[in-house]
Amino acid sequence: MQDFTGLQGLHRPQAGARGANCAASLQESGIWQALSAFGPAVAGTIPLGLDLPGSDIDILLEVSDTQRFTAFCDQNFAGLDGYQRHDRAATANVGAAVVVQFMLPAGQYPAEEVELFATNRPVMDQYGFRHMVVEARLIWLCGDAFAQQVRALKKAGLKTEPAFATLLGIPGDPYLGLDALFGLSPSQLEHWLVGRL
Repeated sequence: MQDFTGLQGLHRPQAGARGANCAASLQESGIWQALSAFGPAVAGTIPLGLDLPGSDIDILLEVSDTQRFTAFCDQNFAGLDGYQRHDRAATANVGAAVVVQFMLPAGQYPAEEVELFATNRPVMDQYGFRHMVVEARLIWLCGDAFAQQVRALKKAGLKTEPAFATLLGIPGDPYLGLDALFGLSPSQLEHWLVGRL
């Protein structure tokens, strides 16, 4: 899991040049430093090498005071292109969150869209982080051909978790199904995969 803390995910070999550029842009723009008080971690498809051209940089944050956080975002990011934010109501499995979107300024690196997901849970306990870790483990066990199948389903319009669930025959809610694999050891996960591919 340490491979995905902070900006580490963008420096994984799987993230490629795009990941490195995103990391550099977040740092050079001062945005990463501005978010540092919220324990940020990059999640999503870029660290896994499953991103498509339109994929954004997903950043998870732990925020205890959402009103203060929305004021912080309005003050620090409202001047950026594409800035918008909304409150996301709690669901049966995920607490209330603030979702913020904006474009990283284009400069030395290509412009990229950022999405902040802020909730009161520690970042490493959030579904977005846990799913990414499980997906990385599955790719490691299943190999590049499996990752290419995931990308193909994403290009066809599926979200990442449903793509994994489709390929692995996970029934029911794909988000809960993947999360249920988080606690498995590598050998347990490998045993679970037998007969599924």
